[in-house]
Amino acid sequence: MADTSYASSSVVRSSATQKMETTKKIEFEEKKTYTMIKRGMDIIGASMGLIFLSWLFLIVAVLIKIEDPKGTVFFKQVRVGKNGKTFYMYKFRSMVSDAEEKLKYLLKYNEIEGAMFKLKEDPRVTNIGKFIRKTSIDELPQLWNVLKGEMSLVGPRPPLPR
Repeated sequence: MADTSYASSSVVRSSATQKMETTKKIEFEEKKTYTMIKRGMDIIGASMGLIFLSWLFLIVAVLIKIEDPKGTVFFKQVRVGKNGKTFYMYKFRSMVSDAEEKLKYLLKYNEIEGAMFKLKEDPRVTNIGKFIRKTSIDELPQLWNVLKGEMSLVGPRPPLPR
């Protein structure tokens, strides 16, 4: 009498392996479809935002330059994106142009513990800076990051390298 237990167990294993491979393929296709739809929504949303808010960008840029003509309109900061890739995240500049130099004199007034610096009435923040921070207008240039594929409209804020 021939031993069929080995043959039947390999058929069962083969069937289970095929089911797992099929399940993985379906999950991959669903994730790929989700990613494509999300990216499409990011492109459409960021493009529409940049087009419809271009007048606001212009006004804010002019106001920033009037208040502090020495500095740039945009502030850029290195952030860590998907798969550990670093990129520059853009914001409207809300502080004076020499804010980093002034920081060393203000460190003793830090209101929170740890690596972050927080000061309720930070003297480095410009008048227009207070307004654009309060209204989150300073975050609008990040639509450019979304359009470039470095960020998404929905999701967590990319962390700092530290």
